[in-house]
Amino acid sequence: MDRERTMYSERTPWAGWVRAIMWGAVTLSCYPLIAGWGTGLPFPSRALIVAAVVGSAVAIEILLGGLTVHVQESSIFLHLGKVPLVRRRVPFSEIVSMESVRYHPIREFGGWGVRGWGARKAWSARGDRAVALTLEGERLLLIGSDHPRRLEERIRHAMSEA
Repeated sequence: MDRERTMYSERTPWAGWVRAIMWGAVTLSCYPLIAGWGTGLPFPSRALIVAAVVGSAVAIEILLGGLTVHVQESSIFLHLGKVPLVRRRVPFSEIVSMESVRYHPIREFGGWGVRGWGARKAWSARGDRAVALTLEGERLLLIGSDHPRRLEERIRHAMSEA
């Protein structure tokens, strides 16, 4: 992120069931190693494998877990996870119109995350509500939100001050 002032921030974490599946899979894969079932590996090797699996899961959650939206002075800054590695900036000058909508993330985009193709894209972490931005060039960007009306209102307010 740059030095532009943030006027509003919103974080949408992964759904609880997504985290439960991920950490359940980690637990189910690591427990036999810790217990020493069906392996001839010494404990230090098993512990190293468990640490690598747990570390990978933590890294995935930090880098990709949830969606953060920052409404700034002249743009909207989106990123997945807690570290803005996967990110996108949408300048206000590209926004033609916007509205709060309900959509079908699985049917329309194949799920949550950074999805879409061509002129239709979605950035979401969970749920079926979003702010739909119509951008220049007849492009559509859906920004997933637990509070789309509030997000739309904050974007409109920031655009009026820009």
